[in-house]
Amino acid sequence: MPVTPFLKSVTLTTGGTKYNLLTLIQALDPAQTGRCCKLQIQLDPSAGGATLLVGNDDISATNYGTSLVAGQFVTFENAALNVINASAIWLQSATSAVRVNVLILSQ
Repeated sequence: MPVTPFLKSVTLTTGGTKYNLLTLIQALDPAQTGRCCKLQIQLDPSAGGATLLVGNDDISATNYGTSLVAGQFVTFENAALNVINASAIWLQSATSAVRVNVLILSQ
């Protein structure tokens, strides 16, 4: 089955605000469902001293799944067809205008 890649960057405009990953993705490509077999989130290498928090809808400065610094990434991967759901992932940074690079592979 062919793989459809989504390779784009999103921006967290306001520091301290939590952002739903699917909402950010659909602002660029409304056809995206957020269902995928691989999802990679990278804090842009040019982010300087910014930190990106990745978590669920209850994300906060003290409650998150992982914390990334400039250039680091986290990957969610499952061999099953499109079982990862981007709508369950939230992003937050204390810094405004943070660029986040997103790779999604869907089958």
